Amino acid sequence: MKYEDNSLDEAFQSAELNDRVWLFFQKNSKTILTIMAIVASIVIIFCLQKLWSSHEISNMKTAYASLETREDKILFVKKYKKYKPAGAVSLLLGDDYLENLEYESAKSAYENAGTILKHHVLFPRAVIGQAMAEYKSNNVAVAEKLLNSIIYDMKFDKVFRGNAAYLLANILKNEQQHERLNSLLNDISTIDLSSEFVNAIHKISEEN
Repeated sequence: MKYEDNSLDEAFQSAELNDRVWLFFQKNSKTILTIMAIVASIVIIFCLQKLWSSHEISNMKTAYASLETREDKILFVKKYKKYKPAGAVSLLLGDDYLENLEYESAKSAYENAGTILKHHVLFPRAVIGQAMAEYKSNNVAVAEKLLNSIIYDMKFDKVFRGNAAYLLANILKNEQQHERLNSLLNDISTIDLSSEFVNAIHKISEEN
């Protein structure tokens, strides 16, 4: 084997360009074939993943269009949890649970929606829903903390922040937390909230 390698080296030095390519392949054929096999495998895997993803998204759209029952929504969220529509469906589940006084299930659905929609415009909606489920479970401090996390975070849309402030104002009024309600009223004049919510919050204060 050594003899053959030396012969190829000597031939390579004296060969023309075309012959050098052939000799290089002869000497390194195993390595080249291995690299080619690895590259081919990567390309095949990438293509299959792309095709599967396209197929999966098509199935997801069909499933989303045919959602009817709560069970349909639960299965949809489990199956497509890596896609944003699953977050929107989880929000609907949370609303359904909240309306039916199933507060623990509502919290879980809203938390799940928040995880899926972490960097989406609907993320504050999930947090607000979770806050209301906490409040209905008599966890007033937790609800207030969740709502404040939306109200004072300027990266969120002012409509969501205004809605969170309105809900918090109602909670503080119901809980007779007058000082904190006054503090919230002072704050809404310095943070950019949707005007309809600002007016509604002032009305709550006047009724206090």
